[in-house]
Amino acid sequence: MATVLIVEDEPDLVHVMGLVLTRAGFEVHSEGAGEAARAHARQVQLDAVVMDRGLPDMDGLEAVRLLRSDGYRGAILVVSGCAGPEHVSTSLAAGADAVLAKPFSLVDLVEQVRLALEKDVVAEAG
Repeated sequence: MATVLIVEDEPDLVHVMGLVLTRAGFEVHSEGAGEAARAHARQVQLDAVVMDRGLPDMDGLEAVRLLRSDGYRGAILVVSGCAGPEHVSTSLAAGADAVLAKPFSLVDLVEQVRLALEKDVVAEAG
């Protein structure tokens, strides 16, 4: 079972995403800020991170950069209200594997997490 960390500061959204990902077969953890996510990633073996772009302590892309600089090699999916081409390329350059635009369907969330995990497995095998 893959372990997913949701990094989101809106409790209702964390709850709904957590329920859907749990029902899809993932073990789900959550944090509400970037620094807390970094600490969590140091202590728990994570397969994927779902990172909100707007966090209370830092921009989600900064949190992605910091996770990568800390050595996190798993999949990262950035969730954002902006998903134009420039934002997508900036997110990928920061170290994200995929971007999901808000509002999104919960089916899309599960599918994007699965795709990001598959890309991560292929990258490790290659």
